[in-house]
Amino acid sequence: MTNPKHLFISYASEDMPLARWLAGKLAARGHALWFDKMKHLGGEPWPETIEETIKARTFRTLALVSDASLRKKKPALERMLAQRVVRQQNIPDFLIPLKLDGSETDPLLDMASAISFENGWINGWKTLRKELDAIHAPRSLDNGSALAALNFAPGRDLVNGTGERLFTNLIRVKSFSNVLRVFQAADDMEADEWEALEQAWTFHAITRDMLVALIPQPPEFSDRIRPTREILDCSKPGVFRHNRVQDLAAAVILQALARRLAMAGCSRHPVFKNVFFLSETMAENGHLEYAGFDGKNCRMPIRDKVAFRRLGETEINFHNFAFRLGVVRGADLSWYVQITPAVMFFDARGQAVDDKSALPRLRRLRRTWGNGEWLNRVLAAAHVVTGEPPAGVNDPVFEPGPVRLESPAGLEESILGSGATTARAELPAQEFELDEMEMEEADG
Repeated sequence: MTNPKHLFISYASEDMPLARWLAGKLAARGHALWFDKMKHLGGEPWPETIEETIKARTFRTLALVSDASLRKKKPALERMLAQRVVRQQNIPDFLIPLKLDGSETDPLLDMASAISFENGWINGWKTLRKELDAIHAPRSLDNGSALAALNFAPGRDLVNGTGERLFTNLIRVKSFSNVLRVFQAADDMEADEWEALEQAWTFHAITRDMLVALIPQPPEFSDRIRPTREILDCSKPGVFRHNRVQDLAAAVILQALARRLAMAGCSRHPVFKNVFFLSETMAENGHLEYAGFDGKNCRMPIRDKVAFRRLGETEINFHNFAFRLGVVRGADLSWYVQITPAVMFFDARGQAVDDKSALPRLRRLRRTWGNGEWLNRVLAAAHVVTGEPPAGVNDPVFEPGPVRLESPAGLEESILGSGATTARAELPAQEFELDEMEMEEADG
């Protein structure tokens, strides 16, 4: 064949979940494939030998490089045949390594050109896609999406009947007074007075001179804060000063949490007021300890390191463990605190990254978090939120952990290869590229 159009996927059986996923993505994009588990993605009869396939009928070879693939004979033979094509046909990038883990590499491979899948499949796929476009990889499958769908299992084999426990990102408020009191504040209070008031009392300011709270103001502020005769019932729908009463109750719960977290040593994001982050001094050895999904003790570093590349320049950032909090009311009329994992970025000088670049950086990092990482971050945040005592009298009391649900069916995680229930492991330093489109979206 003088004009090969196929991509050959070389892998070890242990890496099958990623190989199948990658084959489906490539086929859906229109790339013809040689992949032994999906033999109808090539548009031609299946080759008789691997040597013939790689030497005469392959445009590029994609080698999944892992500890398993380096130990197996079949992928080793495929890499050797691909390297022979590199030498004989003078195609330097004929063999494209896809690095899956931190294993020792094959000396035959040029790992300088490897595409990393260590920090998430989506990040690796995006880089591979750019590489294939740069070398003008053929896209000769007109019906690639349909063929890929036919080759994937319809989903029945992903579900079992054994059932499993599901974790939500919600913490139930165990007790909360449904009565809010309304207070009038002096209109000439200074900034330092407001700061002292926030440290001493749980309240929500509707306007600068109109406050709602659960209990009377501290005695030392009696000359600056006066109670009114108005009482708000949070258990019923209603409106007060153009605000839904239930929204005011949610704001008071969030403020009670903010005081509690501040007393524990958490800091509030300088821009996003419902985002809280931890300092390394909050935990011994800079690691947060919490109970994992199976009840076993887990450890997570409070601070990690990452490198971002933009316009040819690399910037080192540090990011601290953080989470965003919201308060919602459920159909059962209970209040719930909703946790969304986040991070707080700092530059190499220790200055907070709080400009428009923070959001695309967060998006880049969160794309690498699989189900397991999300779950562990939610559990770690729940440990922080519920592990501290109330900051004031009559403050909300929370259930000790996230709401759990029992499902009659479960997923076969081994088929997905998602690592959804794997305890959080410390990852090597990550590197990401920030593009102009992301920056424009953040600016808009």
